Amino acid sequence: MTSCTRVLLLGDEDGLVEHLGRWLEEAAPGCYQLMAGHIEEDGLATLLSGDFAAGLLLVADQPTVARDLLAAVKNQFCSVPVVALSHTMDLVLDREAIPSGAADYLALDNISAVLLERSLRYAIERKRTEQNLARLAHHDPLTDIPNRVLFRDRLENAIRVAARDRARFALMFIDLDDFKVVNDRYGHDIGDSLIRLCAERLQKLLRRSDSMARMGGDEFTLLLLNVESSSNIAHLAVKIIEQITTPYEINGYQLSVGCSVGVASFPEAGRSADALLKSADLAMYQAKQLEGSNFRFFTEEMNRDVRYRLSLEEDLRRAVENRELYLEYQPRFAVSSGKVVALEALLRWNHPQKGILSAPNFISIAEDTGLIFAIGYWAVRQACDDLQRLKRDGGIELKMAVRLSARQFRDDAMVQTMANIFAETGVNPKCIEFELTETALMENIEMVSLCMRPLSYFGVTFTLDDFGTGSSSFLHLQRLPIAALKIDSQFMADLLRRRSERRLVAAMINLAHNLGKVVVADGVESARQLQWLVDEGCDQMQGHYLGAPATYRKLLDNIHSLHLVGGAPAPKNQP
Repeated sequence: MTSCTRVLLLGDEDGLVEHLGRWLEEAAPGCYQLMAGHIEEDGLATLLSGDFAAGLLLVADQPTVARDLLAAVKNQFCSVPVVALSHTMDLVLDREAIPSGAADYLALDNISAVLLERSLRYAIERKRTEQNLARLAHHDPLTDIPNRVLFRDRLENAIRVAARDRARFALMFIDLDDFKVVNDRYGHDIGDSLIRLCAERLQKLLRRSDSMARMGGDEFTLLLLNVESSSNIAHLAVKIIEQITTPYEINGYQLSVGCSVGVASFPEAGRSADALLKSADLAMYQAKQLEGSNFRFFTEEMNRDVRYRLSLEEDLRRAVENRELYLEYQPRFAVSSGKVVALEALLRWNHPQKGILSAPNFISIAEDTGLIFAIGYWAVRQACDDLQRLKRDGGIELKMAVRLSARQFRDDAMVQTMANIFAETGVNPKCIEFELTETALMENIEMVSLCMRPLSYFGVTFTLDDFGTGSSSFLHLQRLPIAALKIDSQFMADLLRRRSERRLVAAMINLAHNLGKVVVADGVESARQLQWLVDEGCDQMQGHYLGAPATYRKLLDNIHSLHLVGGAPAPKNQP
């Protein structure tokens, strides 16, 4: 040991402090300073003061008081190890000392100076090791602030105290905007430095009673105890946004990020840790929908949405088991031949109380709960089965388009599972087309591309859905096995009313053709829209005007009468 270690003896009697002090000096000259204290008066407070590296507790005339002190040391997570002492060996104490909170137990009539010093030295080293391990388990290694494990423990404790005292507190969920851009443009080292600086700025805004944590990535949480009013919380949210959005200088780079803040108050936004975290996260998501950096409070309207969503989540789990999900198919026409060349499989839910629900009403719930994997594979298998039935029952060979969620690509067994479905249903993979939205593709480009290539080797083709609404790069469109681009239906609504919309769609058609892609127009609802698209060179199209989605049976009954005639569909024959 290189410095003097201060040790507190609690329960001094008959000059024991001088006796043990001489032992420590004999075993390690100049390394220890032993001082006496009182068990009852200030024993625990002295240990918690941070002035001592270890304690010696004499369990003699006051065994009950000594045991209470050990229990308090254990319950208070005291950072100072305490070695229990007795004059003679006590077998009961020997068994109970360490479980009760002691670091070791020694009988004075059976130890030496070396053994006493060794026990203290080992106790101090063990406590340091325990503290380091606890810190690693409960603190974020990048910022050295609490992680989600420790924060949740503090949040649950705050809930217990607030419920007992009928107090209020607030939970803030903070997410950085455009952090991914910084990481991609400047590298992860710069990104890590930015996260550390954000944590430092946030800490400067907190009171001593408040807590913060890094939940992972670019997300932080703040726990604000004993808040007086919502206006005080709002003022802090404004300060947080001002601090986080102030430009940073890192390694010579001038960087800026925005942030979105969600606020959930106890007990209005929830009475459990899960409910409060979900409420704050939802409020943050609402803030992110606003332009620029903003904050939002969790409101009763959001609360109703959450309750509805939770209810729908439970219903969806049962729907998978009860086979309430089914597919409808919408035909897609080739302009050159006027014939149906493909079907798009559309997921539907026959909800017992809410009636027929389309995929946008529940697919995000399936993604968040992980049900998307079971639902997604079921949809692909059902679509393959119906495609084979159509070939067998109607003598018709078409392509089948199935939309995939980007979440499905997180399954390591996705490619193998798809191959098994193709083999078991007997479908030719060349007849299968998977649709991905432009936004989903760009958010998960690396993960998605790893699965796209092996699937394309089977013969599967890919279509980029909602083209024009996201930010896909030409480089990705060229390098990935994307055969077709589907122009989003939102452009069709104003196609004939706005010249700017027509110019934009015409440009997209030209761009897609220049990239060697097939162009599919979605949402065609009138003969005038159809004719304009034909004149502009659109390759394929679909929409209610051409053919509404239908169940397999209805589709089979009408599929032979579905075709384009002279740039317009055959009237009154749609399913």
